[in-house]
Amino acid sequence: MDSKTREKIFAALPEGLGRELNRILGGRGGIGSLSELKLRSLGASSAVVSGERVRLCYPVGREGLSHALEVLSDGAIYSHRDTICRGFLSLSSGVRVGISGTARYDGGRLVGVSDISSLVFRIPTGEFEARAELMRVFSECSRGILVFSPPGLGKTSALRALARDLSALGEEIAVVDERCEFPEEDFRGASVDILRGYKRAEGIEIALRTLSPSVIIVDEVGRLSEAEAMLESLSSGVKVLVSAHAGTADEARSRAALAPFFEHGVVDRLVGIEIREGRRVLSVLEV
Repeated sequence: MDSKTREKIFAALPEGLGRELNRILGGRGGIGSLSELKLRSLGASSAVVSGERVRLCYPVGREGLSHALEVLSDGAIYSHRDTICRGFLSLSSGVRVGISGTARYDGGRLVGVSDISSLVFRIPTGEFEARAELMRVFSECSRGILVFSPPGLGKTSALRALARDLSALGEEIAVVDERCEFPEEDFRGASVDILRGYKRAEGIEIALRTLSPSVIIVDEVGRLSEAEAMLESLSSGVKVLVSAHAGTADEARSRAALAPFFEHGVVDRLVGIEIREGRRVLSVLEV
């Protein structure tokens, strides 16, 4: 997380909460140890620091959340309406802020969110410790890999790391970045094309048709249409690197949205991420 993004986040916090968070970070490894921050208007706010969830005592309230959203959107909430309606706001450095509140519909179409009740900051956790092993697994595959884990264990960090490493080896990478978590500044001089804000299925189709990638990267596949769209890569000779939420390999295999990956051999390996003794490690299974 760059200094500008850090300053914006702390400017968005109630002053007392900012002081409390700084005290916690000062004793647990600094800002680089913060991977998640949850602000709730009435419930308990918390932070994940060095892999451990810590409850925050300072109250936020609805006014505090409204102020935070105003600061995070640079006073132009309306210009972020599309992503807010999809449940998030993107900051620089790959920081994503999840938003919950009361949905507003017009003619069956979601047009806004009011009465914001919580903001959840997902903060990239720096270098992915197991990137060399992940690179080895991917290089041994003929089609690709599916990376899975529960939320917050570093799937997106893993995909960002592999995008850089594959580019350095001469691969042409296309990233379908629906939630704007792959900052362009992280890929200066790299052979990486980023389709920011595209819906995944549409982005996959565009990447295959127009960008001539050798590898397509898609983060957090969650719908059947997205998996089906990636079947085209088989006939195009393009390898895939995808991630999805799942606690275990059996859970990943049982998800209907991921079924095409296994039924049609889209990927060669399942790679799970877990935390052991404060470090992320991989478990690798053949498909």
